[in-house]
Amino acid sequence: MVNILNSPLKEANDHTEKRKQKLFKNIVRCLSKSDSAFTIPDIAEYVKISVPTCTILVRTLVEKKYLVEEGKKETENGRRPEFYGLNKERFYAIGVEILLKFIHVSIVRIDSEVLFETSNNQFTLENTPEGLQDVVSFIKSAIDKNQLKNDQIIGLGVGLAGTVNVHTGETKYFNFMGISFKKYLENVLKIPVIVDTDTRAIGIAEQVMGKAQGTENVLIVKVSRSIGMSVILNGKIIVGGTGQAGEFGHLQFATLGRLCVCGKKGCLETEVSGGALQTDLKEALTQGEISNYFQVENADSYQYHDVLKAVLNGDSLALKLVLNQADKLGQALGNIVNLVNPDLIVLSGEIVMIQDFYIDALKMGLKKTSLIDSLANCRVEVSNLGRYFSSKAAAAMIFKNYDLTKY
Repeated sequence: MVNILNSPLKEANDHTEKRKQKLFKNIVRCLSKSDSAFTIPDIAEYVKISVPTCTILVRTLVEKKYLVEEGKKETENGRRPEFYGLNKERFYAIGVEILLKFIHVSIVRIDSEVLFETSNNQFTLENTPEGLQDVVSFIKSAIDKNQLKNDQIIGLGVGLAGTVNVHTGETKYFNFMGISFKKYLENVLKIPVIVDTDTRAIGIAEQVMGKAQGTENVLIVKVSRSIGMSVILNGKIIVGGTGQAGEFGHLQFATLGRLCVCGKKGCLETEVSGGALQTDLKEALTQGEISNYFQVENADSYQYHDVLKAVLNGDSLALKLVLNQADKLGQALGNIVNLVNPDLIVLSGEIVMIQDFYIDALKMGLKKTSLIDSLANCRVEVSNLGRYFSSKAAAAMIFKNYDLTKY
């Protein structure tokens, strides 16, 4: 069985049945956007149907256990009308974050309650049939462990490292099957799937449940091992013709001439990112810079997380490196501020663990390149969704896709 929200209208036999399915979905959307239960007249007014028609539809949804009765409305006289709300146990989204060295799965209820989370930091993203099966098995295991049925699952959202064509579901990885990664997952799991970049998934999550709620023009910048951006303009996530809008890390900005993974030199990501931080540290140590935390003989073994931890422990070299990167990031962002005039910039990703050190240097960099009037109207804030929320962000893509969110 499929969930009522993802039942295809094309399977309906006639016009009346198609209309009924649309109304069922509209009733669910109506209740999903409110923190309180509705009476049938309330629902009828929102969906723009008659009360008798709404009564029949609501009773059907109650029978199918998509809605529940939540008590009666207090009135001074006459029959007290019943309140109805969603049966939240029938509306789950599965979110998956797939990075180069990490996979994470979250099962999230429609009210943003997280039912289950699991991760594997020994995972390696490989463009092979075996790598694909590792991903599918990990997702299936999470579903099976929680005994979820398909009619409880609205869909699966995947936030994937690398380039993704959100329109077709084609990705840089798992491109050897003759069909898209999205279509393959739908065939295997028998649920609707959305595949997008991990960065754009974060942007949607910020819009649905984070700092970007209710703000029309936002830049969401993710700084972790790599760097990326989600762009919200006039309330809409910008995707682009092939789904690659927001490739901020490949902005031609850098001056050191390091070779980027894309094959070009001068990309911002080669100077501002976790990977760049590792390179910065190695170069500093081999050039004789002193640190109480790092030793030159171990320069090849340090990871960017080690630099972030060293900042928190007061290491002057680590602090110097991250402040330098923050200033460069601010300068690069200033050019985007001049271009799109955002109301808000949200900083997210692993870098939030050192936000108290990072944010002031970023703001200083912004002042070097952005127009005064544009920056005066632009707030800079740090995400409050945590360091590890990309799989929940992928689940948010599903709720957003079915218009089950307030924003």
